[in-house]
Amino acid sequence: MRVRRAVGAAALALTAVAVLSGCTDDPEDKAFGGGDAPAPPTMPNMPSPSLSPYPSGLPDTPGTSSGGSSDSGGLSSGGSSGSGGLSSGGSSGSGGLSSGSSGQPTYDSNALGEVIGQNCDYERTSGRITYDVDIQNSSSDQAFRYSFSVVFKVGQTPSSAVASRTLAYRSDTVTVSSGGDRTVEMHAPYSTNDRLVYSCQVTSARKYPAS
Repeated sequence: MRVRRAVGAAALALTAVAVLSGCTDDPEDKAFGGGDAPAPPTMPNMPSPSLSPYPSGLPDTPGTSSGGSSDSGGLSSGGSSGSGGLSSGGSSGSGGLSSGSSGQPTYDSNALGEVIGQNCDYERTSGRITYDVDIQNSSSDQAFRYSFSVVFKVGQTPSSAVASRTLAYRSDTVTVSSGGDRTVEMHAPYSTNDRLVYSCQVTSARKYPAS
């Protein structure tokens, strides 16, 4: 009798354990927190922008004007031909002439491409800086009046490497026949026995039909 009671008590205990274990969280039961929660979305890695401290595509700075340097023992000129770093596109049509919508001939008044400075030299004996300006009329059927300006510069001191001090401005107006070529000498007085750095440059040039 006691053995039956012991066996019955053991059976009840096993039943209670089975019932309690059935109340554990079912992996598929979402109400009880079972199952894995969906992973949060991941953001794609964005490349870091690279910033350049300098803008690109900028036009280059014009070159230095023609010139040179002189020593007390003699002249050493480094002058170069051209308009001192200034340039202009070629003229269109015949000598820059083109036909407008009204039928009247027009032209490009910018003449930097036809007014060329060259041979910037310092003449110690005469005490002046000279500069040859060559005007070439590219028109084959029209005479033009050319107005241009030149700047002369020298170094701040005898030891200067760059001519940065403006010495003088000079301007002139000349008429050149169609297809013609004319050279004008420009000069600025300057006298020194010290070493001298100097430069010359055509700063502007315009042309107008000759009357």
